[in-house]
Amino acid sequence: MSDHPWPTLRGGQSEFVREHGSERAERFQRAFFEGDPIADALFASGADRAVLMRQLRAALKAGAAGETDAPEVQAFIADMRGALDGADRERLERGRRVYLSIPVLTHSVALGPGSLVNTYSSPAISRVLVSTGRLVEGALRRLLDTRNWTYHLYFRDALVPGAGGFEHTGMVRAMHAFSRAQHLDRSADTSEWGAPINSIDMLRTWFDFTYIPYRGLEKLGYELTPEQTRDVYGFWQVVGRMLGIPADLLAGLDDHEASEPMVRAIGAVAGSPDEGSRALVDALVDATAAQLALVLGLPEGPLRERTQAQVRILHGDELTDQLGIPRVSIQVAEMMAVPVAKQRYDFLRQLPAELETEIATNEAMLAQLLGATEDGRSAYETAPAGETPVEAVA
Repeated sequence: MSDHPWPTLRGGQSEFVREHGSERAERFQRAFFEGDPIADALFASGADRAVLMRQLRAALKAGAAGETDAPEVQAFIADMRGALDGADRERLERGRRVYLSIPVLTHSVALGPGSLVNTYSSPAISRVLVSTGRLVEGALRRLLDTRNWTYHLYFRDALVPGAGGFEHTGMVRAMHAFSRAQHLDRSADTSEWGAPINSIDMLRTWFDFTYIPYRGLEKLGYELTPEQTRDVYGFWQVVGRMLGIPADLLAGLDDHEASEPMVRAIGAVAGSPDEGSRALVDALVDATAAQLALVLGLPEGPLRERTQAQVRILHGDELTDQLGIPRVSIQVAEMMAVPVAKQRYDFLRQLPAELETEIATNEAMLAQLLGATEDGRSAYETAPAGETPVEAVA
């Protein structure tokens, strides 16, 4: 049992037990107050933060800690490498190929209007992000950083120690720990939601790269086969462990159907969207439209409406009404393109040569996009040593 009472804003404990069982309730009650002890030690040990961050960056890039690195850095790298022990390398390769079989910009829709909207809709997470201020700038930074990180994941052998996916995943994990420490410094009260960015929040975010975007992609015409779905989940099982999510919470989450009971349980304790959620989503829509306008050379107004339509397609009316997303006529035109996309994707999977060409094209686009975004660098790489930004990738 947990030493902490059930957080007051996480819904009724007895009702949760009735709906989801006492075993899951007990695990959730502990998880609400779990951070990531190995990563949290980087910011709680009292060691010089600038020194630790320089060591961590170098160790992640090398794939191994140095003999003279701080114990906190050595433990962090050892845990990252341990997450790869026994990983099915063939499944990792298949999982990345599933991602690359879908156009990169379509995946960006599933990530921005899809995943990040779902992330922001929980007050447990939005309160941490709103407290950093600069909503629009922060939304754009998180959007770019999240895309930058995920782009690095999908090159061949990207998760091997020292490769780009390993390095960037480690820095995302460290950024989460930094945000957790910063928030606890501002307020040590965990009675309402539990610890900031706790294990349940992290698992909810993990679903923002598995269940949420791929259920959303189905609505855009990209429905995966059962085998493809299992490969995606297998890929993210490894990434989830590298991010510090407890292995027992990830156990058995192998596809959409197996994940649905956990998704419902997390939804029951996420809370309804609040003013912070609505502010963050509004800022995300603005940031997405501004970025598209810059890339496409088109006015922001219609692109904002298109983004709003995509949010409604991906999330449905109930959530989008709560978030204050207006109904826009362009949604009809967006839906008309879905059957064409579905037909093309179904044909593509039946034509091996064309599928290989598609995968190669999308991989080349990832490299091009990374090269066009600060030479592939994220906020944590451009910030001065010891000044990791609090706008962590959510």
